[in-house]
Amino acid sequence: MICFFLAVVTLPINAKVNEPRDSIKVIENFENSFRSGRTVYATIEERMILHRVPGASIAVIKNGKLAFAKGYGVKQAGSNNMVDTETVFSVGSISKVAAAVATLRLVEHGKLDLDTDVNQYLSSWKVAENKYTKKQPVTLRHILSHTAGFTIHGFGDFQPEEELPSILDTLMGRPPAKHSAVEVVFTPGTNYRYSGGGITVEQLVIEETTKLDFVTAAKKLVFEPLNMKRSTFRNPLPASHENIAKAHGSNGELRALPRGWESMPEMAASGLWTTPTEIAMLIVALIDAYKGERSSILGTILAKDMMTRVGPGEFGLGPELLQANLFQHGGSNDSYRAFMLANLITGNGIVVFTNSANGRPLVDEIIESIKL
Repeated sequence: MICFFLAVVTLPINAKVNEPRDSIKVIENFENSFRSGRTVYATIEERMILHRVPGASIAVIKNGKLAFAKGYGVKQAGSNNMVDTETVFSVGSISKVAAAVATLRLVEHGKLDLDTDVNQYLSSWKVAENKYTKKQPVTLRHILSHTAGFTIHGFGDFQPEEELPSILDTLMGRPPAKHSAVEVVFTPGTNYRYSGGGITVEQLVIEETTKLDFVTAAKKLVFEPLNMKRSTFRNPLPASHENIAKAHGSNGELRALPRGWESMPEMAASGLWTTPTEIAMLIVALIDAYKGERSSILGTILAKDMMTRVGPGEFGLGPELLQANLFQHGGSNDSYRAFMLANLITGNGIVVFTNSANGRPLVDEIIESIKL
């Protein structure tokens, strides 16, 4: 039997928040709105039990400020180790948004150009020339919007005992990578194909441009400017990072033992470990930049470029743009489900993380309870 507990949490001092009394009211209002219309399994905790989700963490943004953050359940099924706002989760493809911000900061600094052939930035590996790239070279704008034509939708996670591939192993499709080589299969810019393989090319561009490993580059370009102290792309995540939500399968069973979590060596595509509060901080910074307000992360011109759809797909430069003014991204690694969604105009948003392969139904229910 899986045991669940509710974590009592506090908000970080450096986050944009309402007064504590207001925050409590916001939490009450949120939980009441979630229960609205339900007659059974009405609370978030009850829905977690129903969906076999041991732990979840939520952050809500109102009017461009972090309104509240709260942890629910436990980091490990059957334990009393409660999730709190400092608990890190694997967030899958939400990693791509943070990676995109790193790239755009290098563009803003004049180190990269969005519309230049990426091979000009690469030396250890290059996009192979074929009939498609002869017509149109791959650019970072193509890569960030998933219109480059690259293969490899996503990557499987690695268990604690498995050897991890290098970035060149991943791009070349050689063991211990678990897939074929990353290659272009249509003329860049003419179609849409979601590609973690392409984001791995972006990762290599960042590394070779900065002369830093990706973990360090992302820290300097994204996490330090925003004071995201719990966020890291390090894989495998060391136990010394502490307060880690452990991996669980669709029935709520522990996975990736004995460590308790998998590794995602394709870091820019799926390797981020973070908290909802810190992703909310990133969202607020992007909204501020988009509105022309002071932001520590991007200027307005690039922020608007980031939030503009690049046809023929539904992505901007990192985020997915499905509806007017809304930007979002989901994350789905083997044992975790995550989602972020925000409104550029109202400044409202929500971030939900879970430590279960069965977390998406819960995420969807929580997202549906928020008015953006």
